[in-house]
Amino acid sequence: MKQYRAFGLALLLDLLGAGGALLVSVREWQTLQAARPAPLHDVVLGVSGRTVDSAPTALALVALAGVVAVLATRGVARRAVGGVLVLAGGLLLWRTVLAAGAVSAGRARSLLASHRRSVDLTGLQVSVSTHPVWPVLTGLAGLLIVAGGGLVAWRGAQWQAMSRRYDAPDQAPDPAQESARAATTMWTALDRGQDPTERPRDVRDEHRNEHGTSTG
Repeated sequence: MKQYRAFGLALLLDLLGAGGALLVSVREWQTLQAARPAPLHDVVLGVSGRTVDSAPTALALVALAGVVAVLATRGVARRAVGGVLVLAGGLLLWRTVLAAGAVSAGRARSLLASHRRSVDLTGLQVSVSTHPVWPVLTGLAGLLIVAGGGLVAWRGAQWQAMSRRYDAPDQAPDPAQESARAATTMWTALDRGQDPTERPRDVRDEHRNEHGTSTG
């Protein structure tokens, strides 16, 4: 039972980490703003985490695929999957730290220009404000993936032994069922007017041939 708990905990940690990172990646991590003189409105653009850096999203998808891989593998292969999950979670955490800072002025201007093509940004100063709560949550998701992968790498072989231990054993024939089947066969033969104690004709012929051969 404890092994089942560890198995379920590892899958839960991986699912929470990967799913959480994917959900947070679409949130607004940074806000770009280009101030324009009145009466014109400022140019504002919210940038998602996926736009700031697509690597955390890709790594979260790898971790999500790892859930299926854990279920489909055993033994050394399952431990290898756990190692891949640890690596994916660690890289996710690292890339999140890098993406937590504000994008450069050049990239901020490029993003504004690509999303606000009707606005002339010439001579405008672009400012960047960050929303650190989303990178922090993504970093926590990476830690969950690392924890789940570490548990898989550590206890994977024991889960394999557990699954074999609880496999259904091969069922031996039940004597009572065999007796019931023989009785049914006997009554079926009587209903057909046949003698259930009489051997089939081919068996009698074979016995007769063998007897004749031995006599000759």
